[in-house]
Amino acid sequence: MTSDLRLPAVDTVTVYGIDTCEDTSRARNHFDAAGLIYRYVNYDLDPAAKALVHAAGYTHTPVVVTPQGTLFVEPSDEELAGIVASAR
Repeated sequence: MTSDLRLPAVDTVTVYGIDTCEDTSRARNHFDAAGLIYRYVNYDLDPAAKALVHAAGYTHTPVVVTPQGTLFVEPSDEELAGIVASAR
């Protein structure tokens, strides 16, 4: 987790990743199971977003950004639960 965002602010939890990444799928499944509304940005469909995130120095997936300005790279299950709790 980091608060040094270096990415544009978001108004909803945003997950940057790819469908074939197990950690991206795990994060999305966690949010879906919790009923959390979030935005998913698929690098395969949005190469400009991938370039933006990589230019900010984040090369692993998923990158999860919260409206509070906190950023998580490959968040753990505990971090995902914290994101859900803080979004409520």
